[in-house]
Amino acid sequence: MALPRGSVRGVSFDYGHVLGGIDLEELARRIAAHGPAASVPRIRAAMPEAYRAHDAAIARGEGHEAGWKALMAHMVGAGVGDVGGVGGVGVIDSVHLTGIVQALWDRQPQSNLWRFVPDEARELLRVLEARGVPMVITSNSEGRVAELAEEVGIARHFRRILDSGRLGFGKPDRRIFDLARESLAVPMEAMVHVGDSEKADVIGAKDAGALAIRFDAFLPFAGPDSRADVVAKTFAELRVALFEALGLD
Repeated sequence: MALPRGSVRGVSFDYGHVLGGIDLEELARRIAAHGPAASVPRIRAAMPEAYRAHDAAIARGEGHEAGWKALMAHMVGAGVGDVGGVGGVGVIDSVHLTGIVQALWDRQPQSNLWRFVPDEARELLRVLEARGVPMVITSNSEGRVAELAEEVGIARHFRRILDSGRLGFGKPDRRIFDLARESLAVPMEAMVHVGDSEKADVIGAKDAGALAIRFDAFLPFAGPDSRADVVAKTFAELRVALFEALGLD
C-alpha cells in the first residue's frame, strides 16, 4: 500500500505508541507501589491483547478513560499474575486490580507513562520540520500532552498540540480532525493522520475525510482488515510512506 506521491501537505501524529511509548519499567514500579511485584516481560507480552481491549472500548463509544483503563487492566493483570486467584505468582483479585488501575489513572495527568521517545521518532520529526512540513499532534489523553511533549523535547516541531482532555472531545470524533486540519492549513483530503488505534485513529481520520497511516512499530499486530491507506510496522517504513506522500526525495 502507498499514498500517491505528493498527495499530502500536512501531517497529524497521534502521540501514544506513535511518537512516545510506555516506560514499562516505570509502570512496574508504580504497580509495585500498590503491593504486588510486576514483571516487565509479562507486561510487554500482554500489550497486543491490552490494545485490543482498548480498541473494543473505543468502538463501543465508552471514551478515552474507559479505553485507557481497559488497556491498563490487561497489562497490570498480566504483570502481577492471573486475576481472581487462578494460578500465577503475585495474584490479585479484581477489586485490587481495579484499585491499582484507578491509582495509575489518577497519577497519569501529573506524570504521564508514555514518555519513551525512540531516536527514530526524534529524527523523523527533525527531518520533516527541516523540510517545511507542517505537523500537529492529535491525541486522546488526560490534558497534559503539550507539557509532556515539552518534557521529552519534541514540542517545538508542532504547530499545535490537540489534547482531548482539554478539548472535551477526542478521536474518533471528527471535530478533533477538523481542528488538526485547520491548524495545518490544508484541505482535509491533503492531511494524513498517523496513529496506532484502528477505531480512534484510522477510522476516525478516514470518516473525517483525511488519509490514514496505521503505525504498528510499538504494537505490531494490525490485521489485514485495517482501513488505513498504509500500514507501517517500522519507523523506516513510516518515513518512506510519508516522504512519498509528501513528494520528498
